[in-house]
Amino acid sequence: TTILVGKAATADGSVLMATSCDGNIMGRVYVLPAKQYPKGTRVRMFYDFPAPSTWAEHLDQVKNGYRFVGNLPVQRTCRCILAAGHFADSVTGGINEHGVSMGIEYMGMMPELVSQRGIVSTCSHHWTTSLIANGLMRAKTAREAIRLMGSMAQKYGFTYYWAPAAGCAIPVVDGREAWIMEIFGPGKDWTPGSGKPGAVWCAQRVPDGQVTCNANRSRIGEVDPARPDHFMASPNIHSLAAELGLWKPGTPFIWYEVYGTTGGRANSLREWAALNRLAPSLHLKATGDPRKDRYPFSVKPDRRVTVRILTSVMRDGYQGTAFDVTGHPAFHPGGKKSRLARPFGSRDLFNLVGNPPALCIGSETSGYVYVSQIRDWLPAPVSGCMWFTLGPGFTSCFVPVYCGATTITDSWSRRPDFTRMDRTQVQWEFQLAEDLAGLKYQEAIRDVRVVFGPAEERFLAADPLRLPPGQRPLPADEVGR
Repeated sequence: TTILVGKAATADGSVLMATSCDGNIMGRVYVLPAKQYPKGTRVRMFYDFPAPSTWAEHLDQVKNGYRFVGNLPVQRTCRCILAAGHFADSVTGGINEHGVSMGIEYMGMMPELVSQRGIVSTCSHHWTTSLIANGLMRAKTAREAIRLMGSMAQKYGFTYYWAPAAGCAIPVVDGREAWIMEIFGPGKDWTPGSGKPGAVWCAQRVPDGQVTCNANRSRIGEVDPARPDHFMASPNIHSLAAELGLWKPGTPFIWYEVYGTTGGRANSLREWAALNRLAPSLHLKATGDPRKDRYPFSVKPDRRVTVRILTSVMRDGYQGTAFDVTGHPAFHPGGKKSRLARPFGSRDLFNLVGNPPALCIGSETSGYVYVSQIRDWLPAPVSGCMWFTLGPGFTSCFVPVYCGATTITDSWSRRPDFTRMDRTQVQWEFQLAEDLAGLKYQEAIRDVRVVFGPAEERFLAADPLRLPPGQRPLPADEVGR
C-alpha cells in the first residue's frame, strides 16, 4: 500500500510518501555509490524471464548467467539508497542524493494488454532493465524520473518481471511534488521492431494540498494531457485502447476503466482505510465490494499530515471498524477479548473461527515499510529521509535513513539469508518478533510497542520540525496527532 501527501497538506511543508512492499519477501536497504562513465558509454543490459519462484531457480539463473538483451546509454548515476527484495535482489524502491524517492504497486490490468516480449520491468533482477533502479540512479526530479522510465518502457517494451499478466504503479516524489505513475503492457502483438510504443503509461500529480493512495489497483481516472503540470502520458494513451477494442473514440475515457481491473475486496478496503484515516470528515463508505467502492483520486486531509501519522496509518488493521476481525464473537468468549485475537496471521486460526480477514495496510506479509520525507529547503544530505523498517509495520521499528548516508550498517544492508534464520540480520529479528507476537497477540503487541514506541519518539525528537523559511508554526488544531 502507498500513500502520497502533497507539500501543502503536511505539517512542515515536506512531501511525504509512505509505502510497503508485501508478498512475504525479505528485503534489505543499502547504499549504491554514484558512478561516472566515459562519454558515449553503453552499458550491457541483462534480463531473464520468467522470474525465479524458488531459491533453486534463482541459483540456477545465476549459475547459467543472465541473458544479454541490449545496450543502455549511461553517462552518470546518482548515489542512491536502494530498497531491494526477493531472491533476485530486485530494486523495489529507495531514495537518491537529490531527494527523489519511489516505490512500487503491482496492479491488475486488462488481459488484452499482456505481453511477454518486453525487456524492462519496474523491478527486474538487473538494474539496467529495472525502471525503478534507473529512475533513482539517473534522475534529479520526480518529473525527470517519470519521463525517463516512460521512455524506457516505450523503447524496450514493458513486462512485469514477477507477474506478466499485471501492470504496475510507481509512486514518485521529490521536494516539490508527488506523482503516481501507472504502466501497462502493449498487448500480445507488440514486437520490438514494430515502431510502436512498448507500453502505455500515465502519471498524475497529487494536488499540493491533498493526499492519495494506491492499494494494488489503478487509481487514475479522467486524464487531461493538456495540463502537463498535472498529467504526463505515453503518446498511445488513446490509440492503443482503440486498437485493442478497450475504448470507443467519442465515449468518456476513464483510465482505470479502460486499462485497469476492478480489483478485489482487499484493494478497495485498503484505499478506504487510508483515506478514511486521513479525512474522516468525508464519511467515505466501504461495502467491501470493489465494484461499488471507487474513491476520489485524492482528498484534502482533515489535519496536516506528519511522519508520525503515516507510520500509524501503515500499521492499520481496520481497528475499530466493521472490518476489524478482532471484534468477531469467536474472539470474545464469555464477553472478554481473547489473547489470541489478532488482525491478521495464520489462516488456520481464522478458518477455525470462521472469520477470514481482508488484507490490511499493516499486513504481516510486508518485507519492509518506509515513509519518505522530502524537504527541499534543507541542505542536500538531510533534505530527504526514509523512515525505514525491515519488517511488518505492526511489530517493527521505523528508523531514519538520510539521503546523504554513504554507508548503512551490515545488519540492515546485507542480502538476507533465505535458507536459514540469521539472528545477526535485522530482517530475521523483526520477522521473528512478528511470528512470536502472534502466539498471544493482545499481550505481546503491548510489550513490543513498549520497546519500539519510545525508540521511534527519540528518533523523531532528534529530527526537530524544521520549517521552510518564513513559515510559522501551525496552530495545534491544524496538525494531526
